[in-house]
Amino acid sequence: MKKYTMIISYFLAICLISLSIFTGTVFAQTEKDAELMFNQAKEHIVNGEYKEANKIYDDILEFAPNNISTLKMKGIVQSNLEEHTQSLKQFFKVLQSKPNDVISLTGMGVGFGNLGEYQEAKVYFDKALKEKPNSIIIKNYEEYIEKVILKYPYIPTEKPEGLEKVYVTTIPEWVKPIAKWWSEGNIEDVEFVSALLYLIENKIMQIPPVETQSNTEDKIPEWIKNNAGWWANGQIDDDPFVSGIQYMIENGIITVNIQDVIESEEELDHEFYLFGKYLRSISNNISKEIRYIEYPNPSQDVIKKFLRDYVKWNFEEEVKTASGSFPDPTYEILDETVIVYYKVFINDQPPGLPLDHVGTLENSFSFWEEQELETSNQKAKIKFGVTNFRHEANVWVTWVVRDIGEGVLGHAHLGKGVVEVTLGDYNCDGSFQLYDVKSVETIMTHELGHSIGLPHVTDQNYIMYPSYTPSYAYCLLG
Repeated sequence: MKKYTMIISYFLAICLISLSIFTGTVFAQTEKDAELMFNQAKEHIVNGEYKEANKIYDDILEFAPNNISTLKMKGIVQSNLEEHTQSLKQFFKVLQSKPNDVISLTGMGVGFGNLGEYQEAKVYFDKALKEKPNSIIIKNYEEYIEKVILKYPYIPTEKPEGLEKVYVTTIPEWVKPIAKWWSEGNIEDVEFVSALLYLIENKIMQIPPVETQSNTEDKIPEWIKNNAGWWANGQIDDDPFVSGIQYMIENGIITVNIQDVIESEEELDHEFYLFGKYLRSISNNISKEIRYIEYPNPSQDVIKKFLRDYVKWNFEEEVKTASGSFPDPTYEILDETVIVYYKVFINDQPPGLPLDHVGTLENSFSFWEEQELETSNQKAKIKFGVTNFRHEANVWVTWVVRDIGEGVLGHAHLGKGVVEVTLGDYNCDGSFQLYDVKSVETIMTHELGHSIGLPHVTDQNYIMYPSYTPSYAYCLLG
């Protein structure tokens, strides 16, 4: 029996350690103490001990109540504890100072989805995807929430007046001639920067704030000037132009008096109050409407369904037996090439699984059917056919969530027999999380290689290499 061993991902550890960097002297403890606290929280999260991790984040927030990194991690932990309104409040605090933070935007989408406020969830997934357009995780969240919106029409909860103004980017139309003159070299860099500084500090032009880096630059990159010209001519929208301005602020080319630009503490507190009022209104509506909630992360529902009908979804007993009980594949020789025919029985996916792995199995079949193989010093080709009868199948294929070994993503009998592929694991944030479609397809293709008799190889670029790190479909820390 061949095993497909996973490289243990250190993403979570790296992520959490990186979050332990704090500016200034906000902690009564030393920086070493702070890092130790984060490492302790990390251990709790990996073990699914969210309450313990949450307590540590509370301790940190006593000394640094507005620390971005801690608020984000607390939001994720509270989401896993199903404390959705509290989780949303943490992410909202982050977005008040960092409105483009991808994890917080995604976390807001998940939180509103968990409260049945699906259209608001989609708003935040859209914003997150705009910031990180290639994220498979955010795309999965958004696709899932779009399906839920179609299935469950509802009346969205009305927002308190004044809440909508948060995170609005405004650029007056008459700024375009200035940008055009600058892009064409009719005004100097210093004049353009001075004009931008005046507009920003007097709140005539409002853009999302960014943090200034320690390393500053003197020269404006050419791409910013190009963006300004294209924006002035209507060739691109506001976002690339704003990104250029944010870059200049972030890198010290424009020095902005932050106190003149950002909202006052009183304004931020009022926004937070309005947001809390909005969440209370949502909770009241849920009670009045008896609103049906379909969670935007289906990983937990999937594992519950697997465990509820364990025998149906797992071939554990068959795996323990030798593959000799399976019939041999048939073959014929055509033009000096051995054509080997495999009949495959495909186990059903559980109801409600949002990712179509049966469909992608066809891609795994096609991959091996296109390969030129060799058997007994003759060229060989593989052909797969699907059968509904287990007794005549050379290979049984199924997707599982049971523990099939530490760090093992799947296994298969060599040459014929059972193929099992795991759908997810607990390594992202301590709770069960589904892998994305591409990862499951890759594991399946590898295991099918064993089922047709191929061993592991040392070439890291080949599908039969024994190690692989999967990606997640939904995990916020994935």
